[in-house]
Amino acid sequence: MGKNEVLRTAATEFAEKVQKLSTPLEVAIVGSVAGNDPYPNDLDLALILCNLDEISTIATYARQMSKWFHAWEVLLFDEILSPQGRICHRKECPGQSINCVVPGCGKPPYVKQILGFEYEEKTLFSSPIDVLWTSFPTSRFISRKKELGIVESRKYPVMRDITMECMLCGKPFVFTGGEQKWYQKKGFNQPKRCPKCREEEYKK
Repeated sequence: MGKNEVLRTAATEFAEKVQKLSTPLEVAIVGSVAGNDPYPNDLDLALILCNLDEISTIATYARQMSKWFHAWEVLLFDEILSPQGRICHRKECPGQSINCVVPGCGKPPYVKQILGFEYEEKTLFSSPIDVLWTSFPTSRFISRKKELGIVESRKYPVMRDITMECMLCGKPFVFTGGEQKWYQKKGFNQPKRCPKCREEEYKK
């Protein structure tokens, strides 16, 4: 099972649980996983709620996604798509972290606020959106995307594994798509040595 498929499984399980509650109205995957990036760094979900009465239960369901992958975010919206914060990862909220002193964080419990974060609607809706479940006749997220005039979503390039030759031992090694993405993100050049030779160099 590839990483994208793993994260989709986590998202689907979450959606199946929350749609049995009374307050959730729509849940969607947003960003790289929705865009079928085979090597996503995280899982972003967007959830519309009519109110926050069941937020403790929803937070429990969100934390259960950690059995699949720890880097997840659940963004919360009301019925008119105004941002309400995001789900706190902590089992006890508010906690003792310095992040818990951010104004408004944990009020109500399990709704996290991030210092300095400014919601940019067009940035969110320029991302690919994959609606997992909705109680509306038409998805609110997709409708809003159309209202904003966003026809084409942001693309995520597919990076395929490539075989390279080690400059030290001359043996071939695979530079995976996931590694390529990480190297690009860090601004590193492609490796010239195989993992074994790199490890030997580090030991010296």
